[in-house]
Amino acid sequence: MARPRTVSDAAILEAARSVFLELGPAASTAVIADRVGLSQAGLFKRFPRKADLMVAALAPPDIPPFAVLLAQGPDVSQPVKPQLKVIARAVAVFFKELVPCVMVLNASGLSPEDLMNRYDVPPPLMATRAMSAWLDQAVNAGALKSRDTMATAFAFLGAMHMRCFLAHISDATETDEALAAYADSVVDNLWDGLAPSEETP
Repeated sequence: MARPRTVSDAAILEAARSVFLELGPAASTAVIADRVGLSQAGLFKRFPRKADLMVAALAPPDIPPFAVLLAQGPDVSQPVKPQLKVIARAVAVFFKELVPCVMVLNASGLSPEDLMNRYDVPPPLMATRAMSAWLDQAVNAGALKSRDTMATAFAFLGAMHMRCFLAHISDATETDEALAAYADSVVDNLWDGLAPSEETP
C-alpha cells in the first residue's frame, strides 16, 4: 500500500514560489525541497524537471481570482461605480502578486509566447473578454454609457498592470493602502466617460 503524502503539491508550489521570488530562476531545487522537508528525489517525483516546477509555481492561473467577480455580472439595482472599485482593487492585488512571478519566468528564458501557448485561452485575453462582458451587461441595463467596452477593459486592466509593473522594476514599496487608493482613482478618472448621462460624477 502506498504511503500517504505528508507534503501536498500546494505546499510545494507555495515554497517554490517563495524561493524563486527570493532567489530568482537560478535558485536550487535543494532549497525548495529543504523548506518542505522533502529530499530532492522526492521533489522530482512530483515535478520531474525544475522548469516544470517553476512554471507550476509562477505561471498565471487559468482563471484569475477577480474573474469570479466579473462572472457575477454587475448588480444594476445598485450603483455601479462602487462595484467597479471593488473589481479594480481585486485586479490591482492580482497584478501586484503576478508581476514578480512573470518577471522571474522571463528571466529564466521562458518567452511570453511560450508561456501563453500553455493555455487554451491566454489569461490576459480571457480577463479582457470577461471585463468587457461585465461592462456590456452594465451598458445593456442602462447603468453605463454605450462605449467601446473592449477598449475600456484594456484601459482598466492595463492601468492596474502598469502600476504594479513599474513598482516592481523600480523596486518601489507598494502598500496595500496606496494600491487601493490608486485603483479607486482609476475608476474615478474613467467614470466621466462611463457614467449614464443623467448621473453626476
